[in-house]
Amino acid sequence: MLQQSHIMARDLEAARKFYSATARTLGLALIDVREDGFLVGRPSDASNPVLQVKAACAEARAAAEQPETQPAYVAIEAPDDFTVRAFYRGAMELGGGQLGYPAPQPTQGRYSYYAAKVADPDGNCIECGWRH
Repeated sequence: MLQQSHIMARDLEAARKFYSATARTLGLALIDVREDGFLVGRPSDASNPVLQVKAACAEARAAAEQPETQPAYVAIEAPDDFTVRAFYRGAMELGGGQLGYPAPQPTQGRYSYYAAKVADPDGNCIECGWRH
């Protein structure tokens, strides 16, 4: 499982809907929802969030001549292939972009890897995978 990551969202409400639905498929939830962002993690372990999503501050980025957000890549471990497919379906139902259909992935080593990749509402690549 991912330890912790931080991404920015231009549309915080769209991000809340997207991550609320996809987190549920992984046994996670929005555990700390605030005006300027939210945390995703296990409800039983709220002190250790997996993902932090914050609202992008367009004014500060413009002053620094930086893009509003920079796409990120986040990989989350799933317990099985069923969970990978549920994650993918949840993301697609909420308008996520299809970057990689759930399928076995090429690997090097002794483990097989089954994964799906989606784009969240801000274009961040979110991968959900199962190593077995």
